[in-house]
Amino acid sequence: MIKKTVTVLLIEDSPEYAELVRRWLSPQDDIEFVVHRADSLLAGLSRFKMERIDAILLDLGLPDSRGIETFTTVKMHVGGVPILILSGNDTESVALQTIQQGAEDYYIMKSTCDGALLVKAVRHAVGRATPRVVDETVADQGTVIGVMGAKGGVGVTTFACSLALELLHQTEQRALVADLDVNAGLVRFLMKADAEHSILDAVANVHKLNHSYWNGIVGHGPGGVDVMPSPNLLGVDSADISKIHDVFATIRMFYRWTVLDLGRVASLSLSFLDKVSALYLVTTVNVPALHEAKRTIGVLMRAGLEPDRLRLIVNQAGSTEYSGNDLDRLFGIPVYAKLPCAGQELDDACSRGQVLSANSEYRVRVAEVARRIAGLPEEASGGTVAQLRSLAGKLWKNNSVAMATRA
Repeated sequence: MIKKTVTVLLIEDSPEYAELVRRWLSPQDDIEFVVHRADSLLAGLSRFKMERIDAILLDLGLPDSRGIETFTTVKMHVGGVPILILSGNDTESVALQTIQQGAEDYYIMKSTCDGALLVKAVRHAVGRATPRVVDETVADQGTVIGVMGAKGGVGVTTFACSLALELLHQTEQRALVADLDVNAGLVRFLMKADAEHSILDAVANVHKLNHSYWNGIVGHGPGGVDVMPSPNLLGVDSADISKIHDVFATIRMFYRWTVLDLGRVASLSLSFLDKVSALYLVTTVNVPALHEAKRTIGVLMRAGLEPDRLRLIVNQAGSTEYSGNDLDRLFGIPVYAKLPCAGQELDDACSRGQVLSANSEYRVRVAEVARRIAGLPEEASGGTVAQLRSLAGKLWKNNSVAMATRA
C-alpha cells in the first residue's frame, strides 16, 4: 500500500520538545510524516516558503514573538494551511481567543499531549483543510511596477512619484511608492511625506508585518499615496536583499499599485526583475544618457528580463530632434512614452513645498501612461479632461512667469 505523505512544519524553540514531537510523528501504517523544524518565527516563515507544507505545529512562545501575535502573524503568511497550537500555557482564555481568530479546533497543551493525540489532531486538521487554490482575482489585486534610470539625473524619481499619484488618481485604488535606491532618498523629498521610518524598519520587523504594523510605519504623501522612503545611507549598499523581498511579498496584498524606485542598475535593483510586472527604464535624450540606456538594456536582457516587460520612457523629449523611429532603432525596442521637460515646474513646486501640479503638462502625460497600465480607455485620457488639465497647467505657468517678471 502506498503511504500518504504529510509534511509538517514545527515552529518550536525547545530542541528537546521538538525531538519528542518527531518521535510522536513516526510513520504510521497509512501515512508518512515529514517534519521540518524552525526555532523562531522568522525562521519558520522562511522555511514555509521553501517547502510544500500541509500543517503547522506552532509554539506561541518563541524568541522573536510571544502570545497571540505569534498566531496572527503566522496566519497572515500561510493562507489556508491548518495551524495547530502547542502551548505550555494552560490559560483557557488564550485558547478561546486563538480559536476565534481562525485556528484549527486544536489547542494542544504540552503537559497533556502524547503521540496518539498529536497524530489524531494532525490527521483531522489535514483531512478537513480546504485545498489551496490560487485566487487569480485576488492575486491580480497587487501589481508591482519597477522604475529604473539609465543614469543619474534623468528623472527616475519624478516619474515614479508621478506615476504612483496618477495610478491612484486614475483608478481610485490604493497606491504605494517605495524608494529602493538606498543611496538616494529623493522619494521622501519629492512626495513631501510625513515619513519617520524607512524600508529598513520594515526589514527589521518583517516577521510581524501585518496591516496594523505596516500602517504604523509607512509615510503618507499627497492625494492619499503611501510612501516608504529609502534610509538615505550614502555610500552604503549592504541591505539584506532576501528580507526586502519578504517585505514586498507581504505588503503587495495591501495595495493595488506598488511603484518601486529602483535607482540605477545594482544588485538590489536586478534582484527585483522577476518580481515586477514591468520595468520602466527612464532616459533623457542627451548623448551620454542614450549611451547608458542602450548599455543598461543589454544588462537587463542578459539578467533575464523579457523584452515585453521592458518599457522605455524618454524624458525631456521636447529637447531633441530624434524621431520615435530613430530611438526605436537605437534601442531595439519601441519607446513606450515620451514625457516633456518638467524642470522649471518641478523647481517651482519644490520651492513651495508641493508636488508637481496635476495640471502640469508632465503629469497629464504621466496620466496617459497610468491609464494605459491600468487598461483604461485611451480616449478618456486624451479627451476633454486631459485637455483642460493641460490648459490649466499652461495658464498657471504663464501666470507664474508674468508675476515673476512684474516682481
